[in-house]
Amino acid sequence: MNLAQLESDLRAAKERASTLIAETGQRCRDHVVTPASATTAAVTGRLMTAEERGAIEAELKAGEELQRKIDSMKGDAAFSARLEQLTGSGAPRPATPQARTSLGTQFINAADYQAFIKAQRHRISGAWSSPGIECADGGLRMYGATLTEDPASGGSLVTPDVRPGIVPLRFVRPVVADLIAPGSTTSNLVQYMKEKSFTNAADAVREGALKPESALTFESASAPVRKLAHWIPVTEEMLEDFAQIRSIIDARLLLGLQLKEEDELLNGTGLDPHLLGLRMLPGLTPAHPKGADSIADAMLKQMTIIATTTFVVPDGWVMNPNDWMTVQLAKNQQGNYMGSGPYAPPQTPQLWGISGVTTPAMPVGEALVGAYSAMSQIFRRGGVRIEATNSHADFFAKNLVAIRGEERLAFAVYREAAFGKVTGL
Repeated sequence: MNLAQLESDLRAAKERASTLIAETGQRCRDHVVTPASATTAAVTGRLMTAEERGAIEAELKAGEELQRKIDSMKGDAAFSARLEQLTGSGAPRPATPQARTSLGTQFINAADYQAFIKAQRHRISGAWSSPGIECADGGLRMYGATLTEDPASGGSLVTPDVRPGIVPLRFVRPVVADLIAPGSTTSNLVQYMKEKSFTNAADAVREGALKPESALTFESASAPVRKLAHWIPVTEEMLEDFAQIRSIIDARLLLGLQLKEEDELLNGTGLDPHLLGLRMLPGLTPAHPKGADSIADAMLKQMTIIATTTFVVPDGWVMNPNDWMTVQLAKNQQGNYMGSGPYAPPQTPQLWGISGVTTPAMPVGEALVGAYSAMSQIFRRGGVRIEATNSHADFFAKNLVAIRGEERLAFAVYREAAFGKVTGL
């Protein structure tokens, strides 16, 4: 078992132990020793039973054993590294990739959120709101009906924690934002200079002769910070279940923001409150029709046009999954797949050595190639912010809670002609 899996198991064990301790303590506090009478208040409270103490002790021992294995594995790794350094043997080892902490995990692990739940502040007789938790992972659309455990709604969303065999890391789909240079801002408007034109007059000259003058012009541009947000209703009982809330945030709130962000980066109209998307930009390199070419050939031709006219080499492309399926299904005259085929590991979208992204936000029959990392940038104003409240409509009366996720970002493109469409795929 690898270190990342052990650390994941340890986090799960800590959550189970924390939940068990909290639930056991609540049962002890709520135990009625003497019922209330007309003249005296009820006497409540009791000590833990031997069975309860044993259950908690078992969870703590399981966590301690996992921690011991982690410490031992880290110690072995450190010893091996020191040995190789002293003896000079072996090639340098790449750093172990760190598992990315999910948005939901950041939310439930936040000290403010845990203190809020443990203090039972979501149980007060009135309107309440959780502390706002700003999560760091923003390199991220849907409104749903109220989720409950009723069979007519979502059914039981808490499944038994059974994990046979090896649990692989979840595949994370590349998104358009992965192609674009990252940035941050503390303002509500990003002002920048973008390249307007470049005339190259460079030439061979004699010694002492007048040198030719090239022309490079810029113009001022601005990108307003826009907000993307949505919310999901859940029950208060679900709010108390940390693992369940984490899965909802990861699977729905974050996914919704990622999908909408992708749509805005490509198709935003630029009219408040939308971003100005790449497909809507004026000044793109003229679209190149596929014609009788294959999709791959047409893509290379547009990449070459951009490289030779703007002197910027494209480094990415975006395509609809249906068009990428056409590329993957391409076969030679013998009927053999020209790509990896259906029995190979999942193929990373790539054409002519350039990585791409497939997304439903791109219209079928069209692709967009360009110098994404060099000529565009996303400026994020903070991370994704998560908040919960029962102060919505009749949520207080129904013991429902609204969980909201939102992010703020601006999108700047430094040269529109560094991007161009390929049509008729």
